[in-house]
Amino acid sequence: MNKPDLIQKVKSIEGLSNEERSALLDIINTKKRYGLVWEEKPEEMEELLRHKLPVLKEIAERRILGHNLQTNVVAETPVLFENENNISQVPICTPNHILIEGDNLHALTTLSFTHEDKIDVIYIDPPYNTGNKDFKYQDAFKDEPEFIDKEHPFRHSTWLSFIYKRLQIAKRLLKDNGVIYISIDDNEQAQLKLIADEIFTQKCHVATLPVIMNLKGNQDNYGFSDTHEYCLVYTKRFQAKEFGYFILNEEDVFNDWLEDDYGLYKKADGLRATGVNAPRNKRPNLFYPIFINPNTEKFYTTEDDLPKSNDDIALWPINEDGEELSWYWKKSNVNDFNYNLILTRARGGGFSIYKKQRPALGDLPTKKPKSIFYKPEYSTSSSTTELKKMFGAKVFNAPKPVPFLKDLLTISLPKNGIVLDFFAGSGTTMHATMELNKEDGGCRKCILVTNNENKICEEITYERNKKVITGYNTTNNEWVNGLLLNNLRYYKTDFIPSNKSETNRRLLTQSSTDLLCIKEDCYTDLTEANGFNIKQCRIFTNDIGKYLIIVYHSRQQIQVCEQLVEYIKTLNGLTEKVRLYGFSPEKETLTEDFIEVAYKIEAVPLPEAIYNAYRATFKAIKLDKKQPVSFVEPNTEINFNEVEEEN
Repeated sequence: MNKPDLIQKVKSIEGLSNEERSALLDIINTKKRYGLVWEEKPEEMEELLRHKLPVLKEIAERRILGHNLQTNVVAETPVLFENENNISQVPICTPNHILIEGDNLHALTTLSFTHEDKIDVIYIDPPYNTGNKDFKYQDAFKDEPEFIDKEHPFRHSTWLSFIYKRLQIAKRLLKDNGVIYISIDDNEQAQLKLIADEIFTQKCHVATLPVIMNLKGNQDNYGFSDTHEYCLVYTKRFQAKEFGYFILNEEDVFNDWLEDDYGLYKKADGLRATGVNAPRNKRPNLFYPIFINPNTEKFYTTEDDLPKSNDDIALWPINEDGEELSWYWKKSNVNDFNYNLILTRARGGGFSIYKKQRPALGDLPTKKPKSIFYKPEYSTSSSTTELKKMFGAKVFNAPKPVPFLKDLLTISLPKNGIVLDFFAGSGTTMHATMELNKEDGGCRKCILVTNNENKICEEITYERNKKVITGYNTTNNEWVNGLLLNNLRYYKTDFIPSNKSETNRRLLTQSSTDLLCIKEDCYTDLTEANGFNIKQCRIFTNDIGKYLIIVYHSRQQIQVCEQLVEYIKTLNGLTEKVRLYGFSPEKETLTEDFIEVAYKIEAVPLPEAIYNAYRATFKAIKLDKKQPVSFVEPNTEINFNEVEEEN
């Protein structure tokens, strides 16, 4: 029961005195809900969605088709298909990766139509809101975006307003067994944890992983030297995700390491000191006997340097040449930490003592991921260096390391899965995806989203992954072979008026082509080759048995549908039903136009399918419950509550 209903119920109860009724109402009104509270800050990118609907437009000149670049290159394990003439064509596994230039709120809205419940893994590295001008916000009340600094009165509220909307849409994109990773540092970690608990629920929180990016630490920080940041891990459904394991040869591990009650260890250096400070006169306090019981092989030290038993043997730090040296450890440590020492018996009956080397952080790999993520390769300085080798200069601050992303994807992304990064930065996630595909023969796809501030999308994100596919020379003049079994397609966000006039409905349908190609992963255009007019319809295929057909509004629409029916009749070897999207008021009407081939098609009316997806997204970010912050011209704002079909 909600609060207003509960208040009315209390008011209607008979037999209560005014004092009792007042006390009950006071309890209801003062009850607090656990959670995060912040001041909602309006965003221009959100307000734009009130009267403009985003679509995607491909920049064809930036398209990179890896198989077109292959000259005398054969895949390590090529998987080929044959066409009707039995001629081998491009490899089946050439994933189409997507880079979207635009604000990620708008791009995520388009993906809510193309990829709802389809994403396996989301990784994001949002601005950390350090207060050092790393986070820029386009306030709906201001003409220019502003940097959020440490003194900003709504520093945290602004960031939370920004991230909340994007995480709400992100959840809708994840599969039921999907997982999201969010990198963050101490500036917003606590706030992000609470807001993610609200969106994904606390029980779906898998871990908050410290990720060590700089083992030596940042010496400039106050109080403590920072070595790590965090990665928050959530699943969409409680325990629906089965995390994978790292490849590990356990036999090799236990050949290198021994085990006692305190864990794994290796035999390290002897306890007798070496070097210039080893002589007794340099460290006289460390010259003492260690007593050994020859039967039990237990050892100890005493304050008076006398044995507990006359049978115990005294071991002094004296070398084979009779030189009196010293021990590395003081007496008390030998007794208190003897489990970290190894006693060995020589062939001649004498004894030696060695220190045990315990595994340091990252020394001992495991199959199951650890709750602390660390490898030397996670160093941000090394990832910065690698990027400099590609571009010849430092083009991006602190890019995420490829090995870190590869490890996250290894344990969570299926070989044919889709990963999304809507804070793409330098494009590490796509780079890692392509490298992982090469290593294990996978066919994973990656979607990146970033704005083009300072031309980052064009000149860094795109250029980096273009180099990864085509190959490049490093600054050391070393050639790095391209990962040619990959395609990269570049899109920009565009906008259509949201008012559902007949003109705009036709315009949205006409502008949906690239959205539909992405949604169905069909890009080979067969339209004109089969005698059709691209202004009336489009035909695409993925080259291995899947087809996409789009029917636009035109004066000849009936005739075009009739011609398409005849074309569909000729399609053989279909791996699934033809995806048919057509300008139509409803599915039944569209299906009737293709009744002869209804068994071969899956019909979807346009543009209603897009309107429905966007309407659900706007409700998810509560845009339908917020008042506009600025005047919007009549007949331009979408009616969020409209549910009836428009004929």
